[in-house]
Amino acid sequence: MTVQPLLTGTDTAQALERLAATAKSELLMCLPRLGAETPLVIPELRSRGLDTWGDLLGVLSQRGVDLRLLFADVDPVVRSDSHRAIWRHASAMADVLEGGAQLLCAPHGHCTTAYTRHAKPALAALRAEDPQRLTPVQRALVSQDAGVRPAEIGQAFALADGRACVLGGPDLGTRSETDLALSIGDTDFCGALRCHFADSWAAAIATGAKSLNAVATPVAYARRPQSRDDLRLLRSFARPGTGSDPHTLSDDHDPALSRLFDRAERTVLLRTPALRHPGLIRSLTEAAARTPDLQLILLLPATPHPDPWDTDKAQALQNAALTQLRSAFGPRLACVAGPASAARATLCLVDDAVAVLGSASLTLRAFRWNTEVSALIRDGDLSRRLLDHLGALILGPDTPTDDLRQARTWQRGAPAFENGATSRPTSNALPDSFF
Repeated sequence: MTVQPLLTGTDTAQALERLAATAKSELLMCLPRLGAETPLVIPELRSRGLDTWGDLLGVLSQRGVDLRLLFADVDPVVRSDSHRAIWRHASAMADVLEGGAQLLCAPHGHCTTAYTRHAKPALAALRAEDPQRLTPVQRALVSQDAGVRPAEIGQAFALADGRACVLGGPDLGTRSETDLALSIGDTDFCGALRCHFADSWAAAIATGAKSLNAVATPVAYARRPQSRDDLRLLRSFARPGTGSDPHTLSDDHDPALSRLFDRAERTVLLRTPALRHPGLIRSLTEAAARTPDLQLILLLPATPHPDPWDTDKAQALQNAALTQLRSAFGPRLACVAGPASAARATLCLVDDAVAVLGSASLTLRAFRWNTEVSALIRDGDLSRRLLDHLGALILGPDTPTDDLRQARTWQRGAPAFENGATSRPTSNALPDSFF
């Protein structure tokens, strides 16, 4: 087992480029924000005349590497701008691929009419636009009252030859300097991740999405490997349901994190773009009562990411969660805001013993509806490196590392998070379980 933390945007860019450049037979990628024009940073690749990711993937497709790219689309009405950006990335990438390279731009398969009233204003705005600005998907929707897609594909990773991968949050591949990622070399973990990609790829084909290059075919595998306890793949995966909600097939994050919180003895650190999962909040409050010295450090964006469906309600639910945690932990809680706290990859550190890093924010939707992946690693050295890095990044390089296990250190040295608006719309309100 080899796991290396990628602490800067340059570290991550180099790891992704090396992974792709050394792929011998297969490269599977789910990096919706990676553009064909993204510059390469490794000098050896640039000296060979490869300047961009489009150049690199074009060479791999010429070489005959089984190349499959899944561009995770979003609801084309409610999230129109993001949908168009993803289609631009996918189309530009398709222009540089050759041979049998396969590229799918597909949303989560669950489509429902249960929430269409929340999409009507956005659909009306879409119909008022110049049709030439619309994507092919949007042009097909404006003439009908189509269902909406509340679930999303949030995962982000690249996997080469079933032996090595780079895994992180939704911004993986964008050179984000505050995000974190992992480089993992392990055949058990990568084998399980490859099967998860096969499920994601099959689900994308089932939506009816057509490959923008060669015809999309299933990812074949003879068996379904299992990751180990010391390096475990956590995944969220749901298939389309017949009602308002998708049918959850895998919800690994919830029980895994709940068990970690139940056994925490010294420190829990969470960095996440959203914190409103009631089960996890309950586990943390119970841990606070059971372990009087337990410290909780929350790193949250100062301005929460807007929720495309109901920002006010999403923020109200998070505010309620923070109120519960403040009551349970008192002075043992530090809630820290700021640019370095705003990364979209979720990180959980427990007792200098376990780290969880991946794409799933701490919400019901991410755990039960979305397609997400994270890695759970039982490695004290790795956990300490990640904690020390965050301490230096947010509090400054001179902060004593032993003090990072105490909430009071973070309270003194970083801006506190303040609750935002608490209004909760009562008309046409989405259920709490939606968030």
